Amino acid sequence: MQVLRIGNDLTWVTLGGEVVVDYSLRLKQDVKDPIVWVSGYTNDVMAYIPSLRIWQEGGYEGGGAMIYGTHPTRWSDKTEEHIVGTVMALRKVVE
Repeated sequence: MQVLRIGNDLTWVTLGGEVVVDYSLRLKQDVKDPIVWVSGYTNDVMAYIPSLRIWQEGGYEGGGAMIYGTHPTRWSDKTEEHIVGTVMALRKVVE
C-alpha cells in the first residue's frame, strides 16, 4: 500500500488486492484531508480483501473465494484494522 499527497488537498491511498468499498468509506472518514482518493488493484491483485463487516458475513468475498487462490485460509478478522492502521501511519509520514 502507498499514501501519496498531491498538493495540499489530495491524498491518494493505493491498496493491493480487490478491497471492498468499506475501505474507501472508512478511509475517507478517518483521513482528515480535503480529498481522499482510495484505489484498489494497485501493485498486486492477489484476492478479495474483506472488511470486518464482510468477513463476519462470510460468503464468497468474506472467505469462500480463498479456496480458489493461493491463500491457505481466509483473511484474519484483524485485516481491516491492520490495513487502516498502516494507512494512517503512512499518512503521518507524508505531512
